[in-house]
Amino acid sequence: MTANGKIDKGNKNDSVATLDEAMLHTGFGIYNIVHMLLSGMILMGVIVQSLLMGYVMPAAQCDLGLSLQQRGWLAAIPFLAIILTSYMWGWLADTRGRRFVMLLSMVLSAFFGIISSFAPNVLTFGLLSFLASVFMSGPSAVVYTYLGEFTNLRHRDKMVAFGSSFVGIGTVVLPAVSWLILPLEFSYPISFLDISYRPWRLLVVACCIPFMIGTIFLILAPESPKFLSASGNSEAALKVLKRIYSINNRMPEDTFPVKSLVSEGPSGKSSTGLHGVLVSMRDQTMPLFRAPLLPWTLLACFVQFGIFANTNGFYVWFPTILNSLLTHDGDESRICDVLQSGHNFPKNNTEVACDDTINVATFEMSIYIGLVFSSMYIIVGFLVDFVGKKSILLVLLPSTGLCGIGAHLASSKKIAVVLFAIFQMCGACIGLMNAVAVELFPTKNRAMAICLSMMMGRVGSMVGSNLIGFFLSTNCGLSFYLFGGVLIICALCCFALPGRSASDSARISKAKKTEQAAETA
Repeated sequence: MTANGKIDKGNKNDSVATLDEAMLHTGFGIYNIVHMLLSGMILMGVIVQSLLMGYVMPAAQCDLGLSLQQRGWLAAIPFLAIILTSYMWGWLADTRGRRFVMLLSMVLSAFFGIISSFAPNVLTFGLLSFLASVFMSGPSAVVYTYLGEFTNLRHRDKMVAFGSSFVGIGTVVLPAVSWLILPLEFSYPISFLDISYRPWRLLVVACCIPFMIGTIFLILAPESPKFLSASGNSEAALKVLKRIYSINNRMPEDTFPVKSLVSEGPSGKSSTGLHGVLVSMRDQTMPLFRAPLLPWTLLACFVQFGIFANTNGFYVWFPTILNSLLTHDGDESRICDVLQSGHNFPKNNTEVACDDTINVATFEMSIYIGLVFSSMYIIVGFLVDFVGKKSILLVLLPSTGLCGIGAHLASSKKIAVVLFAIFQMCGACIGLMNAVAVELFPTKNRAMAICLSMMMGRVGSMVGSNLIGFFLSTNCGLSFYLFGGVLIICALCCFALPGRSASDSARISKAKKTEQAAETA
C-alpha cells in the first residue's frame, strides 16, 4: 500500500499483512451489520434470561408456593450463576474459541430453561433455573469479544455500541411478551408431574427463543478471525477475512489483496487433565494481575461493578418504587417519603398472598423505560465515532449519577420518575467499557478480561440489589447518595483511560483511506 492509502497491486510485499491491516481491506458493509444483529440477538437472550424472574415469580407464586425469601433467592440465581462460572467461560473462550463457547452454552441454557418450565416445586425450579443460568453466563461476556473481533478499527466502537442496544431492546421485549402471555387464562394438567401448565410456564419457554434463534444463525457463522490468528491458524483466519471482504464489497474472494497473514503464534499450550486445565487457567489469568495489565483490569472491574450495581440493582426495585408513587394519594412528596410510609416492605418470612393478577401499569412503564434505554444505546452508537468512548463515559456516568441524587431530592413525582429513568441510563456504558477492554487487552487474554469484569458487574448487581433493598426500608436517601456517588467515582476513574492519540487518529484515517481504496480497486 502506498502512503496515500492506494493499493499498489504491483508490490508483492503488500500481499503480506498483519490481521489488523488485513481487516481494513475487508471494508464495512452487510456482513458487519448482519454479524452485529446476530450478536445483538444473543445479548437480548442474555438480558431476557437475567431479568425473567422478576416477571415469572408473581405469576408462579401460587403454583410453587413462594414466600418472600424464596422469591429473593430465585431472583438472585442468574447473577449468582454468572459470578460462579464467568471465569470458566472466559478461559474456555480464550483457549477453545468464542464460537464454540457460545454454541455449547446457548444450546444447554435453552434446554434447561425449557425443562424448568415443567418443574413441579420450587426446589426443582430453582435447580433447573440455576443450570440454565450457568450456561447463559457463557455468551453474556464472550459475545462482546466475538462482535468486536469481526470489525476493523474504524467501525469497531460503533458496532459494539449498536450491538449493546439489544440489551435495551430486551428490556422492551420482556415486559411486552410478559404482557402478551401472562394474562392468558389456560391450565393444562400434566398428571405424571402433578402440575398444571399455566401461562408463566409458557413465558419461561418463550424467553428461550432468542438463544434458539441465535444458535441457528451462529452455526452458519465462522470463528473469530482474531482467535484463529492468535491460535496460529492464519490460513483459517485469512479465509474468514476473504469471506467478509467478498460479501461487503460484492467481489470474488480471490481478489482480496492480502494473500497471507503474519502469524501471531498460538494463544497458549494445549492442556489435558485436571492439572493441565488448572495450569492453563492460571496462565490465562495471571497476566491480568501483573503489569502492564493490572491497572486496566482493576479499572474495568470497578467501573463495571459500579454500573451494574446501579442499573440492575435499582431495576429490581423499580416496580416497587413506581407502584408506591402511583398509589400515593397525598400531596407531592419525595420518593423516600412515599416509600417510608411503610406499606411496601413486608416483614421477613411473610407469606405472599396468592394473587396472580397482572399489574398492567407496571408492564406499560417497564416498556417505556426500555424504550428510553434502547434510545440511549442507539444515540451512543452514533456518537462514539465522533467523540470517542472516553468522552461519552466522562459525560454519561456523572450525569446519570447526579440524576439519581436528584431523583431523591425532587418533590414532584413526575420529575422524580423522569430523573430516575435517566439514572438507569448508565447501563448504556456497559457496552462502551467492553469496547474499551477489546482494545486494552491482548487477544489471548481479552475474553478472560471481559468475563472477569462482567463477573464483577454481576457481583455489583447482587450487592446493589440487596443493599438498596435494605436502605430503602431503613435509610432511603443514603441509597441514592451512595449509588449516585459511585457513578461519579467511576467517571473519575475513567480519566485514566487512554484517549484518542495522534497515532490512533492516524490509524483511523488510514483505515478510511484503505476502505476507499479497496472499493475503487
